Formats: sequence, structure tokens, C-alpha cells
Amino acid sequence: MSEDINRRKFIEQASCAAVGTASLFSTLLTLRMTAGAASGGGPFAGYKALVCLFLNGGNDSYNMLVPRDATAHAEYSTARTSLALPSGSLLPITSTGQDYTDFGIHPKLPILQSLYNAGDAAFVANVGTLVEPTSLGDYNAKAVQLPTGLFSHADEQTHWQTLVPQTRGAGPKGWAGRMAECMSQANSMGSIGMNLSLSGNNILQTGNSSVPYITGPNGVTLLNGYDQASGNAQTIAKTNAVDSILSETYKNLYQGTLSTSTRASIDTGIEFDNAMSPLATTEAFPSSQIGDRLEVISKVMQARTTLGMDRQIFFVERGGWDHHSELLQPQVDLFTEVNDAITSFWAEMGHLGLQNDVVLYTISDFGRTLTSNGSGSDHAWGGNHFVIGGDVNGGKIYGEYPVLATGGPLDIGRGRLLPTTSADAYGSEIASWYGVPNTELETVFPNATNFFNPVSTPNPLGIF
Repeated sequence: MSEDINRRKFIEQASCAAVGTASLFSTLLTLRMTAGAASGGGPFAGYKALVCLFLNGGNDSYNMLVPRDATAHAEYSTARTSLALPSGSLLPITSTGQDYTDFGIHPKLPILQSLYNAGDAAFVANVGTLVEPTSLGDYNAKAVQLPTGLFSHADEQTHWQTLVPQTRGAGPKGWAGRMAECMSQANSMGSIGMNLSLSGNNILQTGNSSVPYITGPNGVTLLNGYDQASGNAQTIAKTNAVDSILSETYKNLYQGTLSTSTRASIDTGIEFDNAMSPLATTEAFPSSQIGDRLEVISKVMQARTTLGMDRQIFFVERGGWDHHSELLQPQVDLFTEVNDAITSFWAEMGHLGLQNDVVLYTISDFGRTLTSNGSGSDHAWGGNHFVIGGDVNGGKIYGEYPVLATGGPLDIGRGRLLPTTSADAYGSEIASWYGVPNTELETVFPNATNFFNPVSTPNPLGIF
């Protein structure tokens, strides 16, 4: 064997690999869902999955969902100046419950128009991170507690993923991680944890005792040079050496824990890879950051029975939304990518018979200023998001679509809009559909009771 693998060297390499590779890092800390629900019954019977699409950088969502009402569009155009989209270019939709009925979707998002009109997609308007209900007067008088680090990428990305925006830093855990820990009866026979990330480690899926299982568009990362079925003598020797090291009994607690975790990591990675390798999708997914990841998610869903999964939460991150220097063309490119990837994904869910069992939703750092800085827009607060799923009460805009005018009733300056719907209400809708008991919603969303009663009103917006 050309490379001598001794115990000390292996422990050092494995320690580094545990941070850098998918299967090792995932299994070192992943919480295994251990008590109960078989696929034939119990509170988590059947299969449900969430797909979080994180638009990293702050999507300018008032060019994603735009008023077509003549008066409202005139206000929008005056505020946005060179950033405004002509009314005639928008894909028309209508909604009840707003100050007017006529709205439009960005022209590069026809899948959203199609799903919205079919009742399988909805928008949530002017949603953002809040600690407690906040009016413009409250904000100006500093009479309420506000999220720390407002308008900061790092802070607001963390706040959206923890929904504890009054705290700064790495203290709070992610709400998807808390969901998994509140639903510890699910996936009793599961091979991997409930949370699976296609975009590396993240706060959203990290709980008090769990981290996401991490894979990528090319599948799971296995231990280099380890292959129990190899016909190569050198590989067999290396594999046997690793197996020998991992079968040892270590007196040192750290070494013993690392050895046990590494053994589980290798075995889990192999099991996951074996379940995924033979699978193919019916749809041809676009080759893009989002498309590649949604294709892998579709394959994981195909393997749900083999992997023993009743509930799964997926995380996909797409960067590039921080459009200070230019907005219109970069947003065309990104919305085209979003559109094409979701088109293939939704069709694939149809082939798998899962359209009623899957919800895809967006989050982003924040909305952006209505005013132009010359060719782009800057960091703001409230913004619009969309939710897709067969169980969605679609064809409607939820929340309160704001007046898009500088100096309007929610403008805290430069067209930065104060949110009128809390991210807690948005998250509670998603978590309740997924199966989090209403008695546990306050655990998942610690600020929820500031906005609604999660026990009596777990669906405060009516999306589901």
C-alpha cells in the first residue's frame, strides 16, 4: 500500500473530513428520528416534504409581484422610476382580499402564473422578520423591539432562518431544526436525518441536537479510496485498514466517539448512495444551480421508501440577488432559472404522484428599496414570497399588499417598507401543514404569540 494509514493519521484526517465532507459531517451530529410512526399509521402517516428555496442576497420582490391596477401601477412607476416594469409586460393574475384585484407577475415567471391560476400557488405579501407587531409610528418612536441589524445581509439571513430576530449571533437555532426535534416520532426507520441540504450547512436546518444531512448536485461525498466492493488491490487494502481502525476500542472518549460516528457516516453514505445511484427523473431538468439541486431532491423523494422517510425538509440556496449596481437584466436571468427549474420539478412531482405531498416556498434576506439608486435597489425590509403545493389554497395573495409609493403609510424611508405580516405567521402556515402539532408551534416560533395564538390559530393566514 503506497500510503501508510496509521491510527493517529486516520483520526486526524477523519477529524478534518468530518467538517468538510457530506456524509461524515452529517452523521457526526445528525439527530436520528427515533420513536415511532410507521408508514401505515400514527400522526405522521404518509409522506410530506418541504423545499425551502433561499434567494440569498435579497430578492427585489416588488418586481416579482406588481400591481396592474392603473392607480396602483402609476404609484409604483413613480416610486421605482427606471426600475419599473411596464404594466403590459406583466403576466396578469387577480386576487381577492386586497385593495384592488389586478396584479401581475414578472414576465420570466410563467410557471407561477400557471400554478397560481390552477390554485397550486399563492403569494404572501409584505412579509418580514418582526419581534412584535410594529406600526410606522412605533418604528419612528422606537416604541417596540426591532430585529437587530436591520438591513444587514448577515443579520437578516440569520433572522429568517431562526425567526428569533431580537438576538444577534449564533445563539438561536433554525426553525427547521426545531421542527425536526419536535417531530421526533417521524422517520423511525429512516437512514438519514429529516433535514437534507443541497447547499451546504445552514442555520435553518440546525437544531439543538441536529444538523442537516448534506449532499449536493453530484450526490453524496464518500470517503476517498474506501470501497468494500472494489476489485483494486490497493483500494481493498486501504478499505481493510480503515475497517480495522474503526473496529478498535478506544479508551479516549473523543477518539471513540469519532470512530463510532465515522463508522456510521461511512455506512450511511454508502446506503444513501446505493439508494440514489440507480434512479433517474422522467423530466429533463435544466442544468443550473437550482435545476441540478431540484433534480437531486426529486431522486431523494423517489427513494423515500428505501430510505425509510415519512417527512423530509430540503434546503436549496441560490445566491446573486443583491442587485445594487443593476437590477433588471440580472433579475431576468435569475427568474428564468427559477422558472425553468420549478417547471421541471413540478412536472416531476406529477410523475411521482407527490404534488399534494410537497410544498416549495421561498425565503430571502429582505425586500429592497422601491427607489432606484441609479440602476439598482438597496437593502430594505418587507417583501413578497411564493408558496407552491397541491394543498395550497392558491390563486390568492395573502397578507396585505402595500401601497408602493415613497412616503406611503408603510415607508420608513427610501421606499423601505415596514412588514405587515410576520415571518412567524408565514412559517407557522408551513409548519402546520407539515405536521408540527399546534402545541409545539411556540417552541418552533418563540415570538408567535406576539402575533397570533398558535394553539387555536395555527394557520393564521389561511394558506392551507
